[in-house]
Amino acid sequence: MIKNIVFDIGNVLIDFAWKATMEELGFDKECIDTLDRGFINNDLWDEMDRGVLSFDEVVKLATNKMPAYEKEIRLFVDNLILTIRPFDYSEKWVKDLKSKGFNVYLCTNYPDSTFEESVNRGLFPFYPYIDGKIVSSRVHLLKPSVEIFNALFDKYNLKAEECVFFDDKQRNVNGAIKAGMNAFVFEGYEKACKDLEDLVESLNK
Repeated sequence: MIKNIVFDIGNVLIDFAWKATMEELGFDKECIDTLDRGFINNDLWDEMDRGVLSFDEVVKLATNKMPAYEKEIRLFVDNLILTIRPFDYSEKWVKDLKSKGFNVYLCTNYPDSTFEESVNRGLFPFYPYIDGKIVSSRVHLLKPSVEIFNALFDKYNLKAEECVFFDDKQRNVNGAIKAGMNAFVFEGYEKACKDLEDLVESLNK
């Protein structure tokens, strides 16, 4: 029986619009491509998500590696909150799940300070309705490790087989499955609703 829905946040409940933000800040294509490879989709960002490196430390390492883009790196980090853009469906989705009797949790790779600022600025409209969360930077663990999912189970006394996890990255879904959860790659709100409906129906047969 499915009792708990577990969500990744970025690109599932909110749009992590880093590229659009860079464009709005006036970065050219070469700069965006360089920062994509050397900063956003890079071990540096992962260590910030893990809570091992602070923003200042990451900026220093990134600017040492890409000194030609120091101005752009600092400008982007100073405006990081602009990348957080909630999807129109996210609040309604969580509220609908709650009304159907599901518990709703978050399991996210996220820098702590940005998570807090997002909550405080109301950029997570779904946040008042969740039952609990695991934020990577607070437990110093990253998806797709089994350990971060076990931390969720232990903290809230959940059974893995009673959980469904949605994430936009296949590797994180694989980690959740390895931890014993039901899990789907998020490919859009409507498909996710159908995936959940089909799973619940199949288990109830």
